[in-house]
Amino acid sequence: MSLNIASKLEAGKKQRIRVVIAVTAVVLVLVTLCVLLIQLLLKKERLEIEGHVMEVAKQSAVATDILINGDFQTLNLFAHIFEQEPKYLNRNSVKPVLKAAINNTRFYSMGVAYPDGDIIIYDANQGFAPPINVKDFKYFQEGMSGKKYLNFSKSFYDEDKLIVVYEVPIIRNGKVIALLTGAHGAEDYFRAIDITAFNDEAVVHILDGEGHLILRDPSPNTILKSSIFETDDVPNEQRVKALKAKEPLSYWFKDVNGVRKVAAYIPIGYNDWKILAILPFNAITHNSNSVLRYAVIFFFVISTLIILGIRYNIAIRQRSDSMIMNFALQDDITHGLNKTSFYLEAEKILFDRKSEEDENWAIILMDIDNFKIINEVYDMEKGDVVLRDIAQILRDTIQYNGVFARLNDDVFVIMYKYREKSDIVSFVSKVTEDISAFKLSIKVIPSFGVYEISDKNVAISTMCDKANLAKKTVKGMVDCRYAFYDESLSQSILADKEIEDEMEAALKNGEFEMYLQPKISMKTMLPCGSEALIRWNHPKKGLIPPYKFIPLFERNGFIVEADRYMWEQACKEIHSWIEKGLEPLPISVNISRIHFKYENLVDTIESLVKKYDVPKRYLELELTESAFLDNEGAVNSTIVKLQELGYTIAMDDFGVGYSSLNMLRTLPVNILKLDRGFINEATCTERGFIVLNHVIHMARDLKATVVCEGIETNEQAEILKTAGCNIAQGFYFAKPMPLNEYNNFVYNQQRA
Repeated sequence: MSLNIASKLEAGKKQRIRVVIAVTAVVLVLVTLCVLLIQLLLKKERLEIEGHVMEVAKQSAVATDILINGDFQTLNLFAHIFEQEPKYLNRNSVKPVLKAAINNTRFYSMGVAYPDGDIIIYDANQGFAPPINVKDFKYFQEGMSGKKYLNFSKSFYDEDKLIVVYEVPIIRNGKVIALLTGAHGAEDYFRAIDITAFNDEAVVHILDGEGHLILRDPSPNTILKSSIFETDDVPNEQRVKALKAKEPLSYWFKDVNGVRKVAAYIPIGYNDWKILAILPFNAITHNSNSVLRYAVIFFFVISTLIILGIRYNIAIRQRSDSMIMNFALQDDITHGLNKTSFYLEAEKILFDRKSEEDENWAIILMDIDNFKIINEVYDMEKGDVVLRDIAQILRDTIQYNGVFARLNDDVFVIMYKYREKSDIVSFVSKVTEDISAFKLSIKVIPSFGVYEISDKNVAISTMCDKANLAKKTVKGMVDCRYAFYDESLSQSILADKEIEDEMEAALKNGEFEMYLQPKISMKTMLPCGSEALIRWNHPKKGLIPPYKFIPLFERNGFIVEADRYMWEQACKEIHSWIEKGLEPLPISVNISRIHFKYENLVDTIESLVKKYDVPKRYLELELTESAFLDNEGAVNSTIVKLQELGYTIAMDDFGVGYSSLNMLRTLPVNILKLDRGFINEATCTERGFIVLNHVIHMARDLKATVVCEGIETNEQAEILKTAGCNIAQGFYFAKPMPLNEYNNFVYNQQRA
C-alpha cells in the first residue's frame, strides 16, 4: 500500500511538475508572444507616429506650395502685362498701374524696380513710399540675373509685423528690363503650418537650405530659436543629411530636457526650403500605453482600433487636402469658385480638346450699383447674404452653359456659352430680373460688361479687363444695364493715359484755371458768394471740360493736388479783394473724399489761410455726400475740428444717397446744397414741391443755410422763393466764369 501510495504521490508530483512546466511554458510563450507583440506594436506605433508627423508636414508643405505658386502666378500675370506693354513701365505711368493692380490682388504693396536700382513702391495703406535705391538688395541682384525671389522680412512700416516679399523679373527680348515686387502679411503662411492635433504640442517651422528658421512656429513648445544647429541634441551629420535630402526624411532625438521627440523634414520645392515638424513622443504615449496594457486580452479591440485609426488617418488626410484646396480655390463667402480657380477652369474649357470648335463663349463681368449702401443701411453680414443669393441666382441661370466666380467685393465674372447675342441679352435680363426681386428697402441693380471671345489665346485676365471696360460705360445708367466690348473702348484708355501724361506738367505750368459760379441771395437777388470750379486751359486743345479729367483724377489720386491748387487760388483771390478794398464774398471749394485718407488735411487748409491772411468765414469747404459715406468716422472727426477752427462746412448733392438724413443726425453741417433733382420734382409735381418745402424747413430748424443748384428757368426760381430757399445757383442767374468776368459781374452791381 505504501509503495502504491508513494507511487501515486510521485506520479501526482510529476503530474503537477508537468502541469507547472506546461503552464510555465505556456506563460513563457504567452509572455514572449506578448513581448514580441508589444515590440511589434511599439515598432508599428513608432512608424505610425513618424508617418502621421510626416503626413502633417506634407500637408503644411502642400499648403505652403499653393500659397507660393498662387502669389507668383499673380505677379507673373502682371509681369506679362508689363512685358507686352512696356509703356506702362514709364516712371510717370507706372504709378496708376500699380494702384490699379493692387486692388485685384491680395498684396498690400507692389513695386517696380528699374535697372539703375530705383524702385517705385505703392502701399495700399501708406500710399507711395519715399524714393529709395535697392541696388544692394539681394532680391534686386537675383532679379537682374533673371531669377525669382521669395523671402520673409520685417515690415518697413511696422517692425513687429512679418511680411512675405516676392519678386519676378520683367523680361523683354531675353533681357531683364525691370523687376516686379509684391508683399503681404505672413498670416496665411502661419495658418498653413498651424497644427492643432496632438494637444497643440506639435510645432512646425519653415527652414532655408542652411537650417535657419525663416518662419518660426510661435508656439511656446518650440525649442528652436533661429537654427536647427543651435542645440546639441542631434549629431550635425544627421541634420546636414536631412537638409540635403531631396525626399521626405525623419529621425528621433532627445532635446536638452531629455524629452523624446520625432522630427520630419519635407522639401517645399523652392529655394531648398523645407518644412520641419517636431512632435514629443509623450504627446501620444498615453493612448499607446492604454492600448498596450490590454493588448493580450483585447487584441481584437486593438486590431479594430488600428483599422479605425487608419481609416481616421485617411479621413483626416482627405479632409486636410479638401481644406487646402478649398483655401486655395474656393471663395470664402459664396463657397463657389474664386478668381484663381475661375481662371484655371476657364482655360480648361477653352482648350479642352473635346469642346466643339463652333462654340461661342463670352466673359461677362457683373457688379451691383452702390453695393456699399446695402452694407451701410443694413450691415456686412446682410451684404454677404445678398452676395450668396446672387451666386445662387447665377448658378440656377447658368446651369450647364458655363461657370462663374466672385472676383472681389460685389464683382462677379461669368463664362457663358451662347449661340446668338440675343442669348446673352436674355441671360442678362433674367439675372437682372431675379436680383431686382430681392425684398430690400434698397433696389439691388446689377451692371454687366460683355466680352465675346474671338481669340482663345488672350489671357483670361485680359478678357475680364475688357469686359470691365464695357461695364463702366453703363455704370449708373437707368435705361441700359449692359454693354458689349468693342475696340473703341480702348481709345478711352489711351485718352486717359494722355491726360495722365500731361496732368502734372499742366499743374506746374498753370494750365488749370479757377472759374467762379455766382450764388444768388433769393432775398436780395444779388450775388452773395460763389463756387470755385476747375477748368483746364490746354495750350493746344483749348478749354477741356471737367467731365473729361475730374473722374480720372478721382481714380488716380491726382485730385488731391488739383484741389490744393484750387484752394490756394481761392485764397489768393480773396486776399486780392481785401487789398483792393473790396468786400469779399465767400468762395466755396471742393474737398474730395480722398483727402480724408491723409492726416494733414486740416494743417494744409490752415497754412493756406494763414499764408494769404484770409478770414476763415470767406472760405467755405464743400464735400459731396459720397465722401461722408466712404469713411464716416474719419470725415466726422475732421469736419468737427474744422468747424471748431471757424470754417463753414457745406454738404453738396444732398439727397442723392440713402443716408442723407442719418448723416444730418450725426454731422452738424452749416450749408445744405440740394441736388437739382429736388427742384426738378418740385417743378413737375405737387408731391415734389411738398418734399422740397419740408426739406428747406427742416434745414432751417437745424440752423443750416439751403443752397439749391441747377436753376435754369424763372419758374424754378419762383418755386424756390415760395419754398423759402436761402440761396440759388444755376445758369438762369449766371454760368461759371473766369475771374475778370466774375469781378465785373459782382462788383459792378449795387450790393445790398
